[in-house]
Amino acid sequence: VIYTTKELLNSGETEYSIRNRVNDGSLFPVEHGLYSDSKDYYIDEIYICKKYPYSVLTNLSAFYIYDLTDDIPDKFYLATEQHSFPIRRKDVVQSYQDHSFFYVGIVTIKYNDGMVNIYSLERLLIELIRLKEKFAPELFYEVLNSFRKIKNKLDFYKINEYVKYFKNSEILLQKIKEVI
Repeated sequence: VIYTTKELLNSGETEYSIRNRVNDGSLFPVEHGLYSDSKDYYIDEIYICKKYPYSVLTNLSAFYIYDLTDDIPDKFYLATEQHSFPIRRKDVVQSYQDHSFFYVGIVTIKYNDGMVNIYSLERLLIELIRLKEKFAPELFYEVLNSFRKIKNKLDFYKINEYVKYFKNSEILLQKIKEVI
């Protein structure tokens, strides 16, 4: 399990006890501010969300987590606010979003024994339709068909509310109604 320094301090540890645990081998530093309770850790969505807490999983990463596609992404797709610092990692694709709609539809869900920030299904449907040209046609239709299969789980009130934050909201909403 990956822990942030803040999580360790909130669980009763002190800076001194963290250093002692690192020295005695019961806690392993991963990088600045992150620790693991095992020597062998791997970089996954939970790690990325702890490393970049002000980002949100989106796009292919979110589609995979929600089981909307079978394609395992080879990178982590993160959305951040427009003026955020760039994430300089080869395994991260960062998209900058305007403050006016960045926070629309963010949820925190349990995933593989951890918590991740991710866009809701309703927001992801909007993103899929809004950014259709950025996806390979096979992926677009695979995800769209997955949304069609779970359309009874979608909250269309939320979709109507979320779409108001985007340009050309009426056209976008019409496209969503046509395809779903």
